[in-house]
Amino acid sequence: MTTTTTKVEFKSYDGLTLRGDLYNASQPGSRPCIIMTNGFGGEKHHMIPDFAVRFSAAGYHALIYDNRCWGESDGLPRNETDPIFHQRDYLDAFDFVTTLPDVDIERIVYWGSSMAGGNAIIAAAANKLIRAVISQVPFTSGEMVGTAASMAGPSPDPRAMLGNRRAVREGGADKGVMIPIFPDENGKGGVLSEPGAILFTKEMDRRGIKWEKFTTLQTMANVALCEPIAFIHRISPTPLLMVIAENDVTCPTPWALAMFEKAREPKKLHVVRGAGHFDVYTGQPFEDNIKIQLKFLEEVLA
Repeated sequence: MTTTTTKVEFKSYDGLTLRGDLYNASQPGSRPCIIMTNGFGGEKHHMIPDFAVRFSAAGYHALIYDNRCWGESDGLPRNETDPIFHQRDYLDAFDFVTTLPDVDIERIVYWGSSMAGGNAIIAAAANKLIRAVISQVPFTSGEMVGTAASMAGPSPDPRAMLGNRRAVREGGADKGVMIPIFPDENGKGGVLSEPGAILFTKEMDRRGIKWEKFTTLQTMANVALCEPIAFIHRISPTPLLMVIAENDVTCPTPWALAMFEKAREPKKLHVVRGAGHFDVYTGQPFEDNIKIQLKFLEEVLA
């Protein structure tokens, strides 16, 4: 069955235009909708359409939109991630899909992966009108920034970061310092320094997917202020599915397990065995992952 998509756009609370693709449900009538965004440096066409296609085939609409400052969405500085704004944008995405004629407004689900997995948790804590939330290989805490065993490696120099803020403030967004998102071919550098990141970018290259190589230095200050672990207990009584990778280094598995423990019922955990952070998007780990997610959705959207 062929999945049909529709280009859509909606306004954020502060007036930015956010753009995305609506994957239409394969079944007619009023159907549930999954609201999806991608992780750190990710755009709407980076691997997660594979999930949306499967959701569509199962009879659900799926909205994937680019986060502000990335891809087709508006916002400055370009390629800057600010989780607090991204969390709030989930609220506007929810409001948008409730205006669509074929969406069942009582059965809307938040979905996020990696950085967005943490954002979806915080957005779900604020919005009790959603039916459920799926958080995949989620970012857990800004404390991870600068932790050698997780994303970002050594902490950015505070003086450099503050100096960069001054340069942008006085000279404009194009004066910002940019830092690499992924490691180079030798595994050096990059915010997402897990070895699997290189294979992930090669897979995007193989598929002809364009991806950004740099993010702003200020992004790291923004990420350091993000604390999904402090909000996760507030999701209840909304059902939660957390999917984590057994060998995740980018968003370390022990941190994710600790965050899941803080969540209140109803909650479900699925561990993708033998997988790293970037493995859950492709191959057999993806198949195992999507099977669990579809089963969860069938249960909570019945």
